[in-house]
Amino acid sequence: MRDRLKENTNNLRIIKTARDKDAINQAAKAGYFPLIKVLEPSEQIRSKFAVLQNLKTGEILVPNDFRCSSGGKDYTKIIDFTPYYPYSFSSPYAAYLIPKDITAGEHVFLEDLIEDLVGSTSNQGDKYRLPGCEAIWNGETFEIQYNPEIDSRHFMG
Repeated sequence: MRDRLKENTNNLRIIKTARDKDAINQAAKAGYFPLIKVLEPSEQIRSKFAVLQNLKTGEILVPNDFRCSSGGKDYTKIIDFTPYYPYSFSSPYAAYLIPKDITAGEHVFLEDLIEDLVGSTSNQGDKYRLPGCEAIWNGETFEIQYNPEIDSRHFMG
């Protein structure tokens, strides 16, 4: 079975996302209506890091895996494992680019989700964003067809 998290498995129309002012304005000039949304980082989306420093050379290691927490005898832990939001975007807003001929009730594929939905989790506590998802255009906005039972994967590592 193909992974609907990364692929448009139902061959739906793809809706693109613009993530800065210039891209949004360029799309508007090309005939798309930008549906602007604020980026709201989810408290659920988290990764972790630690910083280990070599006492002889000063170089550092930055593991994100608990199994790599020592670095060896020449390393000391400078920062213990710390959670953080692992994504960075060029602006605090983005827009889905709505084509003029879209109709209410149309099923589409949002290629680059603006919303933070959990797409994968690890046994070490990391949770990552869902990259894309199917949605239904209701005439004003998208109703994202997210089902955590189907759209979120758990991996061991």
